[in-house]
Amino acid sequence: MKLWRPICVLLVSALSVLTGCKDPEGPLPPHGNLPTLKGVPLEPFDSTEKQNSRDFVLVVRTNLIIVQMPVGSVSSSEDLWSYLDEEPAGAHVGSALAYNGIRVGLGRKSAWKDITAILQRLTGQPLTRTSLLSRPGTPMPIVFKSKQKSQTIFTYRRDASLVGRDYPAGDSVMVTTATINYDDPSAVHVTVAAAIRSNQRRRGYTKRSGKFAFTSEPIYYRLDGMDFRFKVPRGDFILIGPASEAQRPSSPGYHFLIRQRKALQFETVVIIAPEVFKAPVKRQ
Repeated sequence: MKLWRPICVLLVSALSVLTGCKDPEGPLPPHGNLPTLKGVPLEPFDSTEKQNSRDFVLVVRTNLIIVQMPVGSVSSSEDLWSYLDEEPAGAHVGSALAYNGIRVGLGRKSAWKDITAILQRLTGQPLTRTSLLSRPGTPMPIVFKSKQKSQTIFTYRRDASLVGRDYPAGDSVMVTTATINYDDPSAVHVTVAAAIRSNQRRRGYTKRSGKFAFTSEPIYYRLDGMDFRFKVPRGDFILIGPASEAQRPSSPGYHFLIRQRKALQFETVVIIAPEVFKAPVKRQ
């Protein structure tokens, strides 16, 4: 079993912001809805602008929309996937994910109304957006299913071998890491990795600012062969949803995207839309 230790350190504590917005008209918040840092609004980063000075640092706002619907609504239908581009993930990656019960695709801003219309028809509920701020390169776990008991998950590797592993009790999360290529800042590169965030903690000491501080961090167990990466232009978005194999109880898709509510099963769709802002830096 592979241990994984993402470094989840934000720029400052105030940089982690959670907001909500119902019935989003686009994957990104409307123009003028700016995040703030210590009460100071952050400015959108112009993709033609170069970070040649020390007047600002870049931060990424990750916008999330999480939708749940009856099993089979997405995993057994192509209606939603016909509006998404699954090729950017790569043929081998996409096939491996599908065998494991997960499909991913890149959605274009122009297809937003069609996609949200399908989701609202399937759920009968308004969509709600939440947003988080982080530094580029900072791993950010998104919880798909929390407080899970110990579980055995069978994963198809990209060489078509099937491997079963036992995982401890904890949360089923997908850790997203958004990075920026400063030679082409018009898009955000988003890497996603599936992992179990164990209830167990790693305790120790770390030296910060010349002083030792006690630390307690969760232990992550990464699922092999489940990583994928997208280049997301501004206004576009990533959609993660269940494939038909998600209905197999031992699959990663089942353990991440299928949940039980009384006698009914529901499947989860997650939309990730990143955007870049400038945070001012005080000169010494």
